[in-house]
Amino acid sequence: MTDSMRLLRLPWVAFPVAAFALVFAGSFAYFRATAADPKAQATERKTGPAFASGGGRLVLALHAVGSQEPAEAYLASAAVDGSDVREITQPPEGAIAADGSPSVSPDGKTIAFARAIPGESPRIYLVAIDGSGLRRLTQGNSAEIQPVWSPDGTHIAFSRADDEHFDLFVAGADGSGLTQLTHTPLADEDSCTWSPNGLQLAFTRFLNDDEDVLAIDVDGSEQHPLIRGRHDDASPSWSPDGPRIAITRDGRIAVFSFEHFKVAFLTEAGTKKDTGPSWSPDGSRIVFTRDPGTIYVMNADGSKLAKVPLDKPATAAVWEPAG
Repeated sequence: MTDSMRLLRLPWVAFPVAAFALVFAGSFAYFRATAADPKAQATERKTGPAFASGGGRLVLALHAVGSQEPAEAYLASAAVDGSDVREITQPPEGAIAADGSPSVSPDGKTIAFARAIPGESPRIYLVAIDGSGLRRLTQGNSAEIQPVWSPDGTHIAFSRADDEHFDLFVAGADGSGLTQLTHTPLADEDSCTWSPNGLQLAFTRFLNDDEDVLAIDVDGSEQHPLIRGRHDDASPSWSPDGPRIAITRDGRIAVFSFEHFKVAFLTEAGTKKDTGPSWSPDGSRIVFTRDPGTIYVMNADGSKLAKVPLDKPATAAVWEPAG
């Protein structure tokens, strides 16, 4: 689904309370069991004291000079305080082009992102954090959006156009072994996020005016409803410790807890929309984008909200793993 399509929010459809409770209960039992898998310890993301003390860096999609159009963007990294901005990809010159949806590999060396250039659909590219080694992940003419690295850095999941709709795919970090995970007619599935143990992907499904969050085993064998109902729930981001998923709910940042079966809002309702939550590697903070192109960082409990002072508007922000 394109960014413009994702902005469409149609009337909500009610979901019975009893079914809602059953979905949460079943999901919690399943994911509590899988969270105990020993593989979780082997693939847990690195953390570091820099994040605990309030430091850290972000990878951003910045608007091009003199442009307010999100379609003209490039990738850069910056300190959380807005300083030390370093270009990763080149700003577009004289033509509309877009680099967006960055995802940083667990070792902090490589970024997967979606690039759209005039006359072509968006495709997944890889580039080193210093801007070198730009290359396509997969071949073909299908539109590809919103890549995300697996916790162990061996695979990249993304959404790919299948006929007129997007389904979830997974490929090796070298582009090999392309596998389609979902086959859902009339639905768009995107914004996936890996569980910390690498066994599931949570994702958004847009179908029949509903926008729900589900999970799927990475082998595609089984799907699990997570969040369904009367709200627009999108852009899931799984916490590094496993029991929480940050989401965008009705234009606000919220967190779903597997422990309490609840969704709690972290940001207040307003005229500006919040989207794209991303956890710091230690799970203590969340970065997100607020229209029109501002980046905020807050504690994971919603306290101490702070704007990242950037000279240019940004369309996305994710954390760069601690070294």
